[in-house]
Amino acid sequence: MQPIKPKASLLALLILALLFSTNSLSSGLPPIHEAKRLMLAAQNAINLEQWDSAEQQLKNLTELDVALPAKFHYMHGQVLFHHSEFNMAQKSFEVYVLQAEEEGEFYISALEMITEADKKKKIIKPKAANVEALALDKAKDEYLESLKKLYLTNDPKKALVLQINNILSTHPYYGSRIKQQDVNKGAHYSINLIGSELQIQEKRYDKKGAPSLLVNRMDVYGVDPFIKYSCDYDRYICWLYHPINQYDRWILLDRNEDAAKELSEAMGRLIQSVQGG
Repeated sequence: MQPIKPKASLLALLILALLFSTNSLSSGLPPIHEAKRLMLAAQNAINLEQWDSAEQQLKNLTELDVALPAKFHYMHGQVLFHHSEFNMAQKSFEVYVLQAEEEGEFYISALEMITEADKKKKIIKPKAANVEALALDKAKDEYLESLKKLYLTNDPKKALVLQINNILSTHPYYGSRIKQQDVNKGAHYSINLIGSELQIQEKRYDKKGAPSLLVNRMDVYGVDPFIKYSCDYDRYICWLYHPINQYDRWILLDRNEDAAKELSEAMGRLIQSVQGG
């Protein structure tokens, strides 16, 4: 019996590695590459109208520690639409439009799908509900349930963090009526939650467009979860008040009272969720 040559041995190890990876739930790639692989797999499933498979690939993507690309929301909207979840499909397409804007590859298609989803919502009649179903619905937090479905996660904290960052990214503070997305000005925020510590990352630009980065950390235990907000209609600005120093402007965003209201509510829900409320 002849000994196995080094090259043959190496080949055998590679084959075993490939066989092992095909039996695992993920490819073993670093998150940034695994995310691209899952996006391609989801797109392929959508092309083949394999909606359950596409939803699973997208759900796997949400479990990675990467930012969700705008196209994710367009693809998820397609899946939700074909599962007759027209209200959530419309929301998902709206998230895509706000993130991708007019330069987005599927901008026009997403607008059309929003219209189609809105039509379908009016056609579908609500199911008759019995007393037990009504009691169950009242026990649920509809807002959190909708966010968990929108971001394909069972973790309410993760869903809230994703929604807060979505609001912050689509309504950054520029301080002017005319929005110039390619101009470095104003203040841009994002958040992260590690345990009970809420981290607020703030990127500010001076008059010359030079950026500065500041990260504020706050343990949310003992913090008032009812976050107040206000808007100044002359200066094109809304803000959240700091939950501890309640006269200080904490987070700025462009003047949009609906966005400021939802941001304050989502931030309050997140703090309550961490506190166990």
